[in-house]
Amino acid sequence: MEEICSKLGISVSYLGKYFKKQTGETLQQYIINYKLRLVEMRLLHSDMRINEIVFELNYTDESHLNRLFKKYKGVNPSEFRKVQRSILNMDKVL
Repeated sequence: MEEICSKLGISVSYLGKYFKKQTGETLQQYIINYKLRLVEMRLLHSDMRINEIVFELNYTDESHLNRLFKKYKGVNPSEFRKVQRSILNMDKVL
């Protein structure tokens, strides 16, 4: 946030309040949700390994992504991929 604010010439508190008012969520929450959507897309539409996704999206390590993903999605990334791919395969059969 500090880098964004310095480029825009505004204070961190102003950006935080403005962003929350406009979107209904904090900037940090928005970034978390956005990155988790990117993780989902890679899990569903690529054969990237979890550690490759971790590196690409700049997570601290694989356990950090696993904890965060499970907190917000209810399952870890590997389970998510397995379940979603089986659902997609069932749709193809039907």
